[in-house]
Amino acid sequence: MKAIRVGATNRWGWSAGMLLAACGAAAAADAPRTLPLAQAAMLAETAIAQCKANGYNVTVMVMDPDYATRLVMRADAAAARTVEIARRKAYTVIKMGMSSGDFGKSVPAPPPAQPGAMPAGVNGDDNLITFAGGKQIIVGGEVVGAISVSGAPGGDKDEACVDAALAKLK
Repeated sequence: MKAIRVGATNRWGWSAGMLLAACGAAAAADAPRTLPLAQAAMLAETAIAQCKANGYNVTVMVMDPDYATRLVMRADAAAARTVEIARRKAYTVIKMGMSSGDFGKSVPAPPPAQPGAMPAGVNGDDNLITFAGGKQIIVGGEVVGAISVSGAPGGDKDEACVDAALAKLK
């Protein structure tokens, strides 16, 4: 194998640096737009504060459009299971392109979960969930992720905390 010197060109006139730059630019162009971390943290803090003001200890999840977890923030007294439920709500938003509550209204209700067990998946996907509390994050007309809340006594209350956070983003 032949080593390439920095600044040296191959037979097509491309230097190693030019190749790396071209590959990096192509990868950046293909990457979905995401919410900056500072804004994700602001959304999570706002949602937690809104729920806390109503007496609810919750977890907030912000997910990128490629299903990668951007941020998880769990209030001090939020139950551990709220992390997984928040993840599933955000996943549902990204996959289905609608709020998790709207998705829940569009499919038959799954059977109730056994006490202490996670809710069943939907349509053969164990990550989908029908609970309200997850919505799209839209900036400049583009979906840049999902935000979800879990832990209030009902998806409508989770969703109210999401709405308070999203109102601050605008």
